[in-house]
Amino acid sequence: MPIPVARPTAHEDIPLFALDTDGQAQPTTEALPAHEDLFALDGPELTALLDSLTTAQRDQLAAPYPTRWLYPPKPGDAPRGVNVCAGCGGGCAGLRLVLGVEADMVCIELRKDPTATSTAAGCTVIRQDIKTLDPRHPALRWTRHVMCTMPCTDWTRAGLGAGRDATNLEILLDAIDQVGAHMGNVWVDGAHVCTHDDPGDCDEDCYDHMAEPSGAPITELWSLVDDMTAQTAGLMLAPVIWILGLRSIGAPLQHIVIEQSSALPEAVQEYIQTELWTAGCESVQWQDLDAADFGSASNRNRAIMSAHWYRSPGPVTVPGIRTNAALALGWPLDTRINTRGERKTSGGNVFALNRTITAVTGKIRGWYCQETGRRFTIPEVCALVGLPGDHPVTGSRTSQCQQLGDIFSPLVCAAVWGTLLGLPWLDMLRTYLARIYPTVHARTDPATVLFHPHRARPAPPVPEADILRLFAQSDYPNFRIRTKDPTAH
Repeated sequence: MPIPVARPTAHEDIPLFALDTDGQAQPTTEALPAHEDLFALDGPELTALLDSLTTAQRDQLAAPYPTRWLYPPKPGDAPRGVNVCAGCGGGCAGLRLVLGVEADMVCIELRKDPTATSTAAGCTVIRQDIKTLDPRHPALRWTRHVMCTMPCTDWTRAGLGAGRDATNLEILLDAIDQVGAHMGNVWVDGAHVCTHDDPGDCDEDCYDHMAEPSGAPITELWSLVDDMTAQTAGLMLAPVIWILGLRSIGAPLQHIVIEQSSALPEAVQEYIQTELWTAGCESVQWQDLDAADFGSASNRNRAIMSAHWYRSPGPVTVPGIRTNAALALGWPLDTRINTRGERKTSGGNVFALNRTITAVTGKIRGWYCQETGRRFTIPEVCALVGLPGDHPVTGSRTSQCQQLGDIFSPLVCAAVWGTLLGLPWLDMLRTYLARIYPTVHARTDPATVLFHPHRARPAPPVPEADILRLFAQSDYPNFRIRTKDPTAH
């Protein structure tokens, strides 16, 4: 597909703001400024322009994002991030509940119940189709963190592997290439010999440079995967659109995490990795990580990409922490769980609970104890996937179970983000596991685990000054450090 040269037209009908001779923004009409006007200003000039508008006007300009994001961040503000296809908020739970950090994160989710769940859990959520949102928005120009957890049905056996069909895969890979070109993520060779005597006469053709972004509208970028017969597989275009789109407006991206089915083809992983490397990302790596190796009472094997724009923190270390599901839930050790009633299948329909169990899916709504007929409660399903039992899951029982079956494990999320941020995440993870699985991972005192892992007796409370010193050499000070009771959920 040829790359169009037209610039975005979404705001061309909005009158511009003019600057007077003193550099102050003066509206030429009563209409709102265009997004291009906001991009043209920064610092005090941008703040002055925004302050001159009414609250309703600022809200309209920022929509659907928080109005405060139109303003440059202040010293000490939590870094801004977007969580694309956030689901019920498992990724944010890993940051908040396990690591105890609070990024200024905006979650984007289309479905009603997951939106309600993550909102009740404390997230700022935009309920909207990701295909209708353009990351090249002035409210996103200071975004530093991106997390993407797209639905994965079409990569799995449940979706009959439709995303792996040769035609669908070819369309997706070509779309990734095309989006990279549209976003200007292509190196252009300059002249081999520059004939200018004065360096001031040189232009971009005299040296290697990145191509100019096409400015194609978001609908045109998403149309590149319209011919795929596997729609959820086509959503793997989202990370490329968002990461490169944010970079094209100068967003200071620092950390990126993508969570997807372990059945995601290596070719898709490599294409995304190549786009990030081309854009200048220092470290990009994919790993298959199973939540069961990080203390979850159930398996969930996923393909995880972690990227740091400025340094190479290395891969996530797999700690091999195991949790017995029966002990975690307080069920008898000889409990056997029936998953399919009287149906006889090649894979069987009964398993022992006295171990780390098979991956939780939405079908857990119908699983029951073979001996008593007792079904799992929603708090118990939460515990099986690594959430506190009081996590505010919203909707019908079917919807709640589906949300928890689709979750980005907060335990794996904590390990991935902890590695990127340079945190002592393993000690934090063990402390969290002791809270949600006390009968399996009980610890005497969270401070003992975090600061004195080899001390047999409880340690005294740790002063806040010691906490600040502990994280002084990592990325952790970029976040707000919570000093509330660590035993609270």
